[in-house]
Amino acid sequence: MDVLSKSMRRKKITRYNQYKNDFFNKLNFPFQKGKKILDVGCGPATDAPIFKKEYGLSYYGTDVYKDDNLKKQKISFKLGGIFKIPYPTESFDYVFVHDVLHHIDEPDHLEIKHLAGLKELKRVCKRGGEIVIVEGNRYNPLFYPHMVLMRGHEHFAHNYFLHIMKKAFKKDSISFKSFEAHFYPPRALKFWKFYEFFMERLVPRQFRAYNVAVIKVR
Repeated sequence: MDVLSKSMRRKKITRYNQYKNDFFNKLNFPFQKGKKILDVGCGPATDAPIFKKEYGLSYYGTDVYKDDNLKKQKISFKLGGIFKIPYPTESFDYVFVHDVLHHIDEPDHLEIKHLAGLKELKRVCKRGGEIVIVEGNRYNPLFYPHMVLMRGHEHFAHNYFLHIMKKAFKKDSISFKSFEAHFYPPRALKFWKFYEFFMERLVPRQFRAYNVAVIKVR
């Protein structure tokens, strides 16, 4: 099933479509139309059209800077960091965090800081709401040479990701999953789909591209 509508796929470049479509299909989260979602660390808010048009959500974004791309989008946005999110307690049905956590205490990466950020995510999520956290996996065969060694991203290892989630949300219900999704050259897409099939079925989850935690707040 394609998450992105045909009209949206026509408007975007092929590699963008392929990645976003793969990403949200594999995330496979049942967002409910009409609910409020906060995108923490939203950057240029490239996911906003998907949340608004494809899922019918009421979208809000926050980040430590205001990207120029936000001027082109009619979204609710507030400046703020993960340690002090600028919204009231229990404001949102969904809190979405994609590849943000490994940036919040650079270069120290102290566990106490990661846990403080996770606690703040829970504060702004309604009871019965859900927090969706997606983080790149440090030791993925594609991410490690490209994102970690070449670009300096300090992605979390799989076991550390599990550890901080269980510690931060020990009173809540947590489910975990992992999957593979990348930008691929269109001409080699069949090869990379075979690679994904191999990674997701035959390789331990400690090496898959994305770690996902879904927290049901109690």
